[in-house]
Order: sequence, then C-alpha cells, then structure tokens
Amino acid sequence: MMLSLTGIIMFQVYWSINAYKVNKRKFDSDIDMTMQHAMDDCKKDYFDSIRVVLLKRLSSETPIKVDTLYERDKSNVWLYIHFANFYTSINEPFRISVSRFDFYRAKIDHKASFNEVLVEASFYIPELMNDFVLLFGMEDMTSKNVKSKLMVHDLYKLAGIHHLPADALKKQDTVVYMRSIYKNTIYELPPNYKRADSLRLRNHLRAELNKAHVFAPFSLNFIDKPGVFGKPNLHYSESGEYSYKYHGFKMFHIAGPEFFARAIFRNPQYVIIKGMAITLALSILLILLSIYCFNYIIKTILQQKKLAELKDDFINNMTHELKTPIATMTVAIEGLQKFNALDDPEKTQRYLQTSRNELVRLNDLVSKVLNIAAFESEKVNLVKEEINVDELVREVITSEKLKTNKVVDISFTNKDIKTVIADKLHFRNVLSNLVDNAIKYSGEQVKIEINCFKGGNDAVFSVKDNGMGIPSGHLKQIFDKFHRVPTGNVHNVKGTGLGLSYVKYIVEAHGGDISVKSEINAGSEFIFSIPINA
Repeated sequence: MMLSLTGIIMFQVYWSINAYKVNKRKFDSDIDMTMQHAMDDCKKDYFDSIRVVLLKRLSSETPIKVDTLYERDKSNVWLYIHFANFYTSINEPFRISVSRFDFYRAKIDHKASFNEVLVEASFYIPELMNDFVLLFGMEDMTSKNVKSKLMVHDLYKLAGIHHLPADALKKQDTVVYMRSIYKNTIYELPPNYKRADSLRLRNHLRAELNKAHVFAPFSLNFIDKPGVFGKPNLHYSESGEYSYKYHGFKMFHIAGPEFFARAIFRNPQYVIIKGMAITLALSILLILLSIYCFNYIIKTILQQKKLAELKDDFINNMTHELKTPIATMTVAIEGLQKFNALDDPEKTQRYLQTSRNELVRLNDLVSKVLNIAAFESEKVNLVKEEINVDELVREVITSEKLKTNKVVDISFTNKDIKTVIADKLHFRNVLSNLVDNAIKYSGEQVKIEINCFKGGNDAVFSVKDNGMGIPSGHLKQIFDKFHRVPTGNVHNVKGTGLGLSYVKYIVEAHGGDISVKSEINAGSEFIFSIPINA
C-alpha cells in the first residue's frame, strides 16, 4: 500500500512537471508569435502612414499627366505617367499597363481615385516608389525650409542612385549636410523616435498578448546591433530577435537606423502555473485524496487487527469467567451426590448457597454481554425516577464489600445532593462497576473515596481508589468495548472489558459525561456527572 501510494504521488509529480514543461513551451511559442504579430502591426501602421503622406503629397503638390498608348496589336493598353514639375527632365515617364493598374485598383476595398491606385501600386513596384521618394525628397530639399543646398549628384546618392556618369560623382563630404537635409523633409527622423518606436511596439505587443490570453509583465529591449542581448537564465522567457525599421515615413535604404527588438518575460513560471491552476489543484486534490484513502485503509486494518486481538482476549477472559462458576457448581453437586452431603443439612445448604451465588454471577456475566449487544442495536429505554443518592450509594458499598475477601475501606461524602432523576437500575450498575473495578485493581488493602457534589445543574460523582493505576497510553481507550489494559501473561484479575463501556453508555444516555484521572501505582479517579433534574 505504501508503495502504491508512493507510486501515485510520484506519477502525479512527474505528470505535473511535464505539464509545466509543455505549458512553458507553449508560453514561449505564444510570446514569440505575439511578437511577430506586434511587428506586423507596426509594419502595417508604417505603410498606412506612407499611404497617407504619399496621397496627400500627390493630391496637393504634384500635377500628374497621363498618356494612353496602344501597342500595335492593340492587345494591351499602357498608361504613361508624367510628374509635371521641374524634375521631369531627370525622370522618364513611368509606364504601367491598364490591366495591371486595374489589378491594383481591385485591392482597395472602396472606389479608389487615380492617386490612391498609384500609391497602392508603389508598394508592389519598387521603381514607382523610388520615383516618389526621389521626387518628394528633391522637392523638400530645394524648398525654403531646408537650410543647406546640395548638388544634384548628392541628392542622387542619398536616393541610392549610382548610375550617373563618373564626372558627375565628385567626391564631396555630404555628412555635414545630413542633419540639415533631413530637417523638414521626408527623410527627417521624428524627435525621440527610438522611444516613440518602443512605445508603439509595446502597445501592439500588449494588445497581441491580451488576444492570446497571456497576462504577464515584460520588458522590451531595443539595441543597435543584432545578437548581443545575452542569454537569460532558466527563470526567463523571451521572444525571438526581430528587426525594427518602421519609425515614421522612412523608405528603403533611407528609412533611418535599424533596431533589434526582443521581449523579455521575467519569472514567467507564475503566469504559467496560474494558467494551469485548475489542473494543479485537481492533481493536488487527487494526491490528498489518495493519502486520505490510504490512511483510512491503514487505520481500518489496524483497527480490525486491534478488534481481533480484543476479541481473542475477550473470549479468553469470558472462558475463564464462565468456567469458574461452572467448576464451582460441579464440585458442589459432586459433593452432594458422592460424599453424602445430603445427610448433613448444614453442608447441603452451604453447597446449594454456593451454587446459587455462582449462578447469580454467571447470570450477571451473560446479562452484561446481552445488554451491550442490545445497546449497540437500539437506544436504551431509561425508566427515570427520583433516587435518594445516599441510600443508593450505601447499598452499593454494602453489596461490593460482601463480594470480596479483601480488606476494603470505602468512605462516602455527599455535600449537597439529596436526590437525582435517573434510571435506578442502570445508575446503580454504573456505581457498582466503578467500585468493583476499584476493588479488583487494588491491592489487599483497598481504600476507596466516593464524593458527591453539585456542579452547576449536574450531580457530580467521584470514585477514587489507591490501586495500580492506568498507563497514560490507555486512558483514552479504556471506555472502548472489550478493551483491557494488558498485564503481560499475568491474569490474576478477570474481566470482560465491557464494564467501562457500559458505564460510559449509561452516563451519556442520561445526558452526562465521564472522565478519568490516573497515575501508575497511585490509583485512579473516575468522575461522572448527570443532570440533577433530567
């Protein structure tokens, strides 16, 4: 049983650890997925902002001329788009087929204008986007808001165009112009862009985590170089390392500095354990239930073992108790039959009285056993009446003295209890059992003190002796059925183990309570109480 219980606990622990590992892997996968989604959200914001800026610039500043030309076989129609400004001389007209133009128009979920279709197409046609960047960049840098003036070839270099003639690419230091050229242009980085980008990404990441039902605190780290985040310990979880370059209206190689972002979750185990709280609670409940069941089974087995031992002890004691009166009566009858005891009236009367006494004793033993069995099967029917305490106690004292050959000194003190309402037969038996036990378990010189006093609304009785005492380990068990304090192989005191069980039953049936105080070789004191006017 202990091996089975250990196996169940180990299995539950093993299962819980593996369940945690599975949930940890899922947690790591979820946070990486949410980081990807957050990056996609930032990218979408970035491109949406480009759409807004391009559409605004095309609509307000740049006149557009469109020529429609047909191929010879007239199988396709081409649109030639001219940006009508002073930079037209360096830009060839952009050509796009009508079918392709209509394809991009269909990607917009509303009735789109010509400019909206061009902006949408620029995201799929790098040449068109390059034209937009070059066009608006050159316009910005030649406007009155730009502090420095650059040569045309410098503008081309900034735009990433390197196919000019060699004599046009003169070596000039353009670094000094970078700060000023970005000012008030499409190339300008917004102030505190790194913090703004971090907040934007953090907001998107938090929204994606909420969608995934991951409610865990995290820190978002931005660095300039990849692969230098370091290795977190086992108590950390982290997303993958992702490139971030979505800070404002910045396109392609002039989009500004590139950052690398990673979300770090410290102490994620609390969130993981919280997420599997029901599973862990059920697992713990199963372990506790298993422990309780095994403990209950073990207690039951030990109790059954104890009852078996008590049963054997009871049978042995009852055998001795029953054999004694039977043997005594057998001897008396043999004396009457074989030794002419009938011719001697005095001897005959003595033998008959002895047999009668033994029959009474035998009847008492049988009655005790039958009474206990009856009390177990149904509630005892008490016939209550008013009892004179002094008279009843003196009767018990006189009766018990006649039953023994020991020198017995019994004192009785009654302070203020005259009468009680109780069942006279059973109440007398309670006192008789306690006094009888005090005599049996004392030496040859027996001293018993019986005290009666009032305690609240109860009549309290105390029976104190100078006997051998009861070991402390048995004080809580002496009122159990068949329980007798073991005395090794010595059986000089006979009994059934039912007397004190009967006493407790009767006292509690009257609504009272019983307790015991005892010390080895110093005697015992039984104290019981019953309501005076119950």
